[in-house]
Amino acid sequence: MPRLITATLVARPMSDVGERSENNMLEILIKPSTTLANWYFWVGLLGLMLAVLNILGLIHPTYRVSWGGLFTFEYTNQAFGAKDDAAALVTSDLIFIALAGGVTFLGARSLIGDGTPAEWLNSLATSKWYNDLFDFEAGWNLVLGTWLMVASMVFYFYWGIMYLGWIDPGVYSISISLMGLGLVLRMFASIDSDE
Repeated sequence: MPRLITATLVARPMSDVGERSENNMLEILIKPSTTLANWYFWVGLLGLMLAVLNILGLIHPTYRVSWGGLFTFEYTNQAFGAKDDAAALVTSDLIFIALAGGVTFLGARSLIGDGTPAEWLNSLATSKWYNDLFDFEAGWNLVLGTWLMVASMVFYFYWGIMYLGWIDPGVYSISISLMGLGLVLRMFASIDSDE
C-alpha cells in the first residue's frame, strides 16, 4: 500500500532561488550598474529641475502640475491646476522632490564609487565628450550620435525656455527620439571599435 508523505516533510522550500532573486532585484535597484546609475542621476536631475520650475510657476504658461495627480492618473486629485488659483507648494511637490532627489543620490553614489564626490564632479567637468562631435576618424556613427544627443538637449531646453513647454508631450517625443537615436548610434560606434 502506498505511503502518504506528511506536510512536515515537504513544507520546507526546495531551494532559496526565489529569495535570492528578490534580494538581487532590490540590490539592482539600490546599487545600480553604471548604465542604470547614469539613468538614475540624469532622470533624477530632470525631475528636480521640473519640480523647481513647477514651484516657481514656470513649468507651463497656464497651469501648475500636481505630481500626485499626474502619477496616479488623477485618482487622488487633478493633475493640472490653473496657475492663478493653484497653491505654489503642495505636499505632492515635496514627495516628488524627495523621490527625484533619492534617485539622483542613488545614481551619484554608484557613479562616485570609491572616489570622492569632488573627484567625480571634476571628471564630469573635464570630460572630453565634445571631441566626439568632430572625431570623424572614429566613424560617422559616433559623430552623428553625439550631434543627435546635443540636438535633443538643445531642442528641449530651447522649447522650455522660449515657450514654457517643459512638460509638453510633443517636445518630449521629439527630444526622446533624438536622444534615443543618438544613444543607439553611439552604441553602434562602440561595437564597431571593439571589432
